Amino acid sequence: MDIEVTEVERSIAKWVREGKTTSLWGEYTIRRVARGLLSTLRDFGVLAGAVNKRLAPAYLPIEAFAYVTFYLKQRQPSGAKLIDLPDWKLFFLPPEGVERLLVEAHQQGLLEYHAAGTVTRLTFPPNSLEDYAYVLAETAH
Repeated sequence: MDIEVTEVERSIAKWVREGKTTSLWGEYTIRRVARGLLSTLRDFGVLAGAVNKRLAPAYLPIEAFAYVTFYLKQRQPSGAKLIDLPDWKLFFLPPEGVERLLVEAHQQGLLEYHAAGTVTRLTFPPNSLEDYAYVLAETAH
């Protein structure tokens, strides 16, 4: 979760060595670009922290989470495997965060989520994505 400027500098230096920049960059340029990149990511809310940067938690409304979950469930029927899908990285969600939001969505009646050991059951009130969008819209009012 923590991002060190030296990590970013190493990645940029590697890209320079691989010829991914228009010219060779010196250490000073690499350091300035790395710091500028981290500052820009902070300004856009991807990172948090003035000096020590870390991934900022992404706010994902529970209705949006439930909708994304319904969509992903169509591609991955296994509830246990769905929790570990790399798609959740788009929202900076580790599997524990996905499970926490599943419990919250269950408590709000947006879906049914039951887990016992390695067995996970995940069901939704409607059968189609369009119908579920309607259910979520009605719930929000």
